[in-house]
Amino acid sequence: MKKIAGLILSMICLTACNDGDLVFEDLNFNENQEIQKCKDNELYFKINNNELLLVDFTFGTNGSVLDTLATLGEIKTLKTSNQPKIYYRTYDGALNTNTICSLVPPANPKVVSEYTSVAGGTINYTRTMVPVVTESAVNVTYMYTINFENITLTNGSSEIRYTTLPYGSYIYDSSKLSFNFGTNFAICDHILTGKISNEMLQLQLPQDFIFPTTNQTQIIALNNTNLLSYFTFKTTISNTDICDFPDDTPLKEEWYVNNGNLEIVSEAVINKVTGEVTGYKHVLKLIDAEFMKDKSSFKLTDRILGTYQVVL
Repeated sequence: MKKIAGLILSMICLTACNDGDLVFEDLNFNENQEIQKCKDNELYFKINNNELLLVDFTFGTNGSVLDTLATLGEIKTLKTSNQPKIYYRTYDGALNTNTICSLVPPANPKVVSEYTSVAGGTINYTRTMVPVVTESAVNVTYMYTINFENITLTNGSSEIRYTTLPYGSYIYDSSKLSFNFGTNFAICDHILTGKISNEMLQLQLPQDFIFPTTNQTQIIALNNTNLLSYFTFKTTISNTDICDFPDDTPLKEEWYVNNGNLEIVSEAVINKVTGEVTGYKHVLKLIDAEFMKDKSSFKLTDRILGTYQVVL
């Protein structure tokens, strides 16, 4: 009986010590940790102290695999091969971006172990856009979400295998929509137009609409007829000529209102000395306005855009 027990114990020990049979179940990378990218190449990576998980998306001179014009929400796939390839490394010291991205890697820290992906695994990547409404603005984030399926990483003697592994998100761009035009409004061919910094608003007014010359509140229903569009540009635009659409400036964002209302509160401006009416100010406010772009949307429930002023 003792001989049998000893034989079983020896077999367990041999199996545990055979590097060829070692399969690690966990890589210590948080799914919610943002993916980083080297500035001058297509290396996308995560760092956890002295550990690195990296995807090499380098494909000749055809630019980035993560196309910034790809259809939102559409899952695209690549098979692991010589390119693209996934790397898992451990180092003898803590890592930073310079260690990974330098043309000439620093002498330290040194690589302790390296696992690379074998052919046949799948890399899924999806372009998404997430608008977040705050009290002062709408922040729009553009990202790629990446995950792995049926991947095997090997160092030649042992393997790391995953049926599914969420890699995380790489944020490649963002926009800020302030919705605050102050008094930078004008009427341009029956279109209420606002400009400031790199933002522009255009509202096609109803055919019979006239800004009043009495104190009152009006509501314009926002729909396909009274279309409100909101633009942001890649650089600052001039608001000297508010009616001029900046065709020579690259457009970054274009949103339109699907439904909701524009509230206009009109009030006479009175000279405190003479008591005379010198003009009118019209405070413009969005009420339950739903903005749409592609398949994404956000709602502004109560947001003042600014004031359209008329001087007599």
